[in-house]
Amino acid sequence: MTTTAIGKELRKIRIDEDERLLDMAKRLEKSSAFVSAVETGKKSPPSGFEELVIKTYRLVGETADALRNAADRSRKAFTLEASTDLERDTAGLMARRMNSRINSLSADELERILSILRKGDEEQ
Repeated sequence: MTTTAIGKELRKIRIDEDERLLDMAKRLEKSSAFVSAVETGKKSPPSGFEELVIKTYRLVGETADALRNAADRSRKAFTLEASTDLERDTAGLMARRMNSRINSLSADELERILSILRKGDEEQ
């Protein structure tokens, strides 16, 4: 059985809480089949799932950040809502440039973009 990045984080939380998958599913008000499918990568974590886990388990700091990063690593697609033309232009161009078939961003460019975005997180 393959475990996704978010699956590993969910398992850590369960171990720390001395819970089974069924217990976590009940706390999150999700089915155990759903939680299992997210863990194994059969289902991508839906938008907001990691925030539900963070809120339910009162995660903070590095633990919460690790879960957010793991959720991102476990997703194949993302949905962005942009409210301005600049936001739409930026999101659209990034999506086109990052498309796996025509990825024209180098690792160095992606690292610079990630650094800019992380800096924005630190300021909030």
